[in-house]
Amino acid sequence: MPALIINPGDGYFIADIFGFILALPMALFLAFWMSSVKRRGVVVAGAFLGALIGFLVILGWVDTLIYNTPLPNASAPATFFGSLLICSVLGLAGGILADLIVARLTSRDYRRPTSPTHE
Repeated sequence: MPALIINPGDGYFIADIFGFILALPMALFLAFWMSSVKRRGVVVAGAFLGALIGFLVILGWVDTLIYNTPLPNASAPATFFGSLLICSVLGLAGGILADLIVARLTSRDYRRPTSPTHE
């Protein structure tokens, strides 16, 4: 059974939240900057969702979100740097996926207009 316990007093949660907070501006800015669609807010929301998923994955893996005890031999600095890396990568991946979905749904806006050929 999942424990679903968030213990803010231990170093794992604090390291994970600070890694998430530091990865968030990087992921959101890069997703906005790399986006080629008109609705960039959707892309930034996808990047935020990806970074949030990364935060929850690290918290569930290292801390007591899923298991009753923390991961053996885990340390707070390793959790911080892992969270920083995973949250920024998943945030950027979420932004890219949202960019692809928006571009596919509104592909009519990105096609060249066909002009009649003169004979």
